[in-house]
Amino acid sequence: RLPLPQKPTLVPLTIREKASPAYTREARELRVEGEVLLEVLFASNGRVQVLRLVRGLGHGLDESAVRAAEKIRFSPAQREGQAVDISAIVHIVFQLS
Repeated sequence: RLPLPQKPTLVPLTIREKASPAYTREARELRVEGEVLLEVLFASNGRVQVLRLVRGLGHGLDESAVRAAEKIRFSPAQREGQAVDISAIVHIVFQLS
């Protein structure tokens, strides 16, 4: 019998640092809370690229979420020892203290 083919081993990416999103004055005055969902590409070269807004909150928070996502620092995912691009949905939470 032939051995079963091995699945390529995937080492997931590791988030090293996240930036806190900034509240806009308008959103703070309107007491808007919730989360912005972004589809993000975590590239093999260590860069973050926001691909699209999945769900937004408006009032300037969507743009603030994009800026925060672009500041994420991470170690790229690896497949068989090589860094690879991975896309994922990132949740940026806005909560007034």
